[in-house]
Amino acid sequence: MSTAAIQRQYDEVIAAHYDLDAQDLTNRMLDLALEHVEREALLAAGHTPLKALDLGMGTGLFLEKLRNASARGIQPFGLDLSARMVDFAKRRIPDLQAVIDDAAAIDGHFVNESFGFVSTHFVTGFVPMEHLAPRIWNKLQPGGYWSFLGAVSSAYPTLQKKARSKLLRFLGRGRKFEARDLLTPVDCNAISDCFQRHGFEVCSLELARPKLEFADFDAFMEFAYHGGWLTPFIEAIGLQNAKPWLKSMLNMLVFPLSDEHHVAVGLARRPPN
Repeated sequence: MSTAAIQRQYDEVIAAHYDLDAQDLTNRMLDLALEHVEREALLAAGHTPLKALDLGMGTGLFLEKLRNASARGIQPFGLDLSARMVDFAKRRIPDLQAVIDDAAAIDGHFVNESFGFVSTHFVTGFVPMEHLAPRIWNKLQPGGYWSFLGAVSSAYPTLQKKARSKLLRFLGRGRKFEARDLLTPVDCNAISDCFQRHGFEVCSLELARPKLEFADFDAFMEFAYHGGWLTPFIEAIGLQNAKPWLKSMLNMLVFPLSDEHHVAVGLARRPPN
C-alpha cells in the first residue's frame, strides 16, 4: 500500500476515532509497554531529563503516559504520517516537537538530536522492523532504550479461520485474510533475532494475547476499520461500503465473534560504550 493511501486512511478514517479505543486495546498494550520501561528504572528520579522520540506516535497517548509515570523530566519528540494525528498530539502535549512524515524516513529528521528512548508502537505493520532497527540505533544514545509493540502473524486466529471459508472468500472478492499481509513480524523469535542482529541487548520480550469481543458487524468495524487495526485489508475488499444485505449475512455467519490479538511487547537497549 502506498504512503499516500495510508496517510489518507489515518487522516480521514482513523484519527477522529483513535482515542475512543474500541475494545480498549491501545490503552492495554501501551500500559504493558510502559510496565517494561518501568522495570528498567529508566523513569526514576535523580536522572537528567529523558529525551523521548515516539515514531508513529498517533495522538501522543504513549508520550503522555510516559510523562505521567516518570519521576524525571521528559522532553517529548514525535513523528507521524497523519497531520490530523499530529494535531491531536500537539493539543495533548503542548511542548511536543513533532514532524509529519513516514517513520521510514526518520533519517531526515531530528538530525542533530540523540535520544535516551525511542518507541515504535504498531509501526511495523507499515515499515519493516529490519528497516527501522539500524535507524533507531543511530538515533539512540549509548545505553538508550527502544520500546517495541507489534502484531505478529498469528494474530486474530478465529477471524483468520472464518475468513478462509469459501463463502466468506466469495463475499470478500476472493481475498483470503492473513495477518502476514500486514507486514508484521512472524513471531517473538524473529523480533529477538532482529534486535540482536542489529546490536541491541534484549531487556524483555513477551507475547500478549488480549481478548476481543465483537457482538456484531458494526462493533467489528468500529474496531477494525475506524480504530485502524485492519483498515488496509477492509478497504482492499471494500467492506467499509457493505450493503445492508451483506451486513445481515455477516451477522448471521460470523458474529458474535470472540477472538484475540497477538502483540509482541519488547524493550531493547543499545549497549553503553
